[in-house]
Amino acid sequence: MTAEDVAMPFFELVPDEQMTPEAKQYIELARKRLRVDRLGAHYHAMAAYPPLLMAFVQAFAELLPIPNRFGTSQFIVSMLIAHAKGCAPCFNASRDFLLKIGIDDDALDGMCSRPTELPLSDRERHFVEFTLRVARDPSGLKPVDFQEMERSGFSKDEILEMIGVAGFWSMATTVTSAIGAGLSEG
Repeated sequence: MTAEDVAMPFFELVPDEQMTPEAKQYIELARKRLRVDRLGAHYHAMAAYPPLLMAFVQAFAELLPIPNRFGTSQFIVSMLIAHAKGCAPCFNASRDFLLKIGIDDDALDGMCSRPTELPLSDRERHFVEFTLRVARDPSGLKPVDFQEMERSGFSKDEILEMIGVAGFWSMATTVTSAIGAGLSEG
């Protein structure tokens, strides 16, 4: 292996004109959903393997509907999961959205360092804390945790949705971080 081999990214970004029709379809769906002209590099890397791109885009659409019943707290939990899992691109995307809607830098920094002190309603705080716990330690959950959420006013359907949100962001941070590592040079 030469120094040039090591300095080159492992994954290539697939240009729009070289994408399969299936990949183009999912890239366009993601652009529309996110309301952007250009997606992050990981989408263009995933275009080389359309089943991954399809799963990513479809899971995003199905598990994180817009609008959703958990509102802004869904973006807060995504930022906290990304922070907990060390996914800078995911963290920054969620943080940028929250800044756009008026949550300031100090509040965002506090959310990451003290999630129990989030400036949210009790219901939103329960959503964020439970969903973050699901993402961090799903095997540590006990039946009493689900019963506590039900006593806090969440339906079984809402609790399953929280598990879906945690699952999506866990997958998204894994995919984005791993592809990001494969896109870095050297």
